[in-house]
Amino acid sequence: MSSHRLEGRTHGWVRERWPAIRARGFAHFLLVKGLLIWGGAMFITMVVMVTLRLGTDNPRLPMLIGLAAMLCAIGGLFWASITWWLNERIFRSLSNDKNP
Repeated sequence: MSSHRLEGRTHGWVRERWPAIRARGFAHFLLVKGLLIWGGAMFITMVVMVTLRLGTDNPRLPMLIGLAAMLCAIGGLFWASITWWLNERIFRSLSNDKNP
């Protein structure tokens, strides 16, 4: 897929969907999309992988699950922050293009 086509899709998505997401606010996006969805999905994936690898009777399993929870939460918040920032930049550039 060409970068021009991908850029058009991204701009179309931001133009159509971002205003509604943006209206809910940064904190909502951070908590729902970042912490719950992205961080939660990564946490579940990590717990399953570690449990399958080590087994449920491994004494280090609780510590590793706790570490995974912390790292996945931080990663989710970081992902949401970067995503918000990038979408805001695209949205503002599209808004400036419409209103010179």
